[in-house]
Amino acid sequence: MGHSAGCHLVALTGLRGGLPGVAALILDDTRAYDLEALARSGGMAGVYARAFPDPAQWRALSPVTYVEGRKHPPTFIAHSRAKARAADAQAFAGRLKATGTRVTLFDGSAYSHMSINRDFGTEGDALTAAVMAFLRASLG
Repeated sequence: MGHSAGCHLVALTGLRGGLPGVAALILDDTRAYDLEALARSGGMAGVYARAFPDPAQWRALSPVTYVEGRKHPPTFIAHSRAKARAADAQAFAGRLKATGTRVTLFDGSAYSHMSINRDFGTEGDALTAAVMAFLRASLG
């Protein structure tokens, strides 16, 4: 599981096969699934431009690069109401689903980018409940 930059790293490592034996991926609110598309849409600014300054590396550092060609562990994708998060999460989920991967997409539009992480694990939190249900279904 990872949030924001951690979400990007979990997706990248998990989809590249760098986590042997992983049972599921829980991805919490990033736009960094496809850095080339992010740049085309004008989203490669601010923190993304500082984290990914070299366009020659964008493809290799994009989790979407490693989606095609095989089924992946069940994947839970959450997004907040932060700019363009829903569209990016939906596009990434669609690519994963096309491989036969079981994907759960959580609409976190009730959360900001910070509260979706801060509230996780608190009593009555909707994201926490959805992740727990996903884990029960995925891990049997």
